[in-house]
Amino acid sequence: MSKKSIENYIPKALKVLEEYYPNKTIPSAYNGYISSFGASIIQSGLLPTLALFENENNKDKTKEDRSVLTKNILKVLDSSYPDDSLLRYVIYHKGNREILKQNILDISIALKLSIRTFKLEKGKDNE
Repeated sequence: MSKKSIENYIPKALKVLEEYYPNKTIPSAYNGYISSFGASIIQSGLLPTLALFENENNKDKTKEDRSVLTKNILKVLDSSYPDDSLLRYVIYHKGNREILKQNILDISIALKLSIRTFKLEKGKDNE
């Protein structure tokens, strides 16, 4: 984790979140998703975590679409990438996988810090 790297990602993270949530309100479930994301990478590995978060079959079992998190990370990481799958981006990435993993972790921290500037909206299950 690089404090300087995280600080550099925060403005990009805020911009991506403001584009995705123009009313400055984020479902509270995303706070839990972003909190568990880094720990999952450390425990399970990068590719298994990305596969879990992008799994289309889990949408009914979770409160919100977790793939939004990986899509937002990808937008911060490489806004010009033509696909919206961070998993495919990582699989086909030609550079150093460990550096990419660290960048993804730093971006997730920047998003976690940026989410704190938004209002968290409780879903129907949380009320």
